[in-house]
Amino acid sequence: MSLSRSENRRRSSGVPVGRWIIVGVLFVVLVCISFVLYIRSAEADYRAEANQAIRTAKQEAGLKKTDEAIKHVWDDTVWVVTGKDADGNDIFVWELPDGTVTKEKAADGLAKSQAVSRFREENGNLQIVRIIPGWFQGQPVWEIRYESDPSTDRETIVFYSFKDGAKLKTYDLPGK
Repeated sequence: MSLSRSENRRRSSGVPVGRWIIVGVLFVVLVCISFVLYIRSAEADYRAEANQAIRTAKQEAGLKKTDEAIKHVWDDTVWVVTGKDADGNDIFVWELPDGTVTKEKAADGLAKSQAVSRFREENGNLQIVRIIPGWFQGQPVWEIRYESDPSTDRETIVFYSFKDGAKLKTYDLPGK
């Protein structure tokens, strides 16, 4: 028995599976593109600040090549730009909010590895979470954040002077 024309039309009026797959794939692509654009716009201000810090370090401190720009926030927000000068010396440049620029040769200060060694002498093998250059009490420093109590995930921050490696201050942070 054959179907009537109206029954045949009713059966074929649905959207084919292939079109649903195409619509689904297009939707997933749209969501992915939207996510990428959102992330890019969310970090656009940070990138603009970092690029400005790099330009300032090149103009004011004479850096010829930059390695990285690090934003350090404590009492003030300071950008630390690392790189090389025309002579090939490793240089640290601290850019303060008032426009002041402090430039130091890496060789004239405490190296990152020396700061870690000094920390290990005082604290043993506690887990270091991060170590970054920063600005504290009006001078360049190394900030070391570490887990002071692994059982509670409590963290502590210690500041070491960049110039002579003296321990300046330790702050215990509230538990997580």
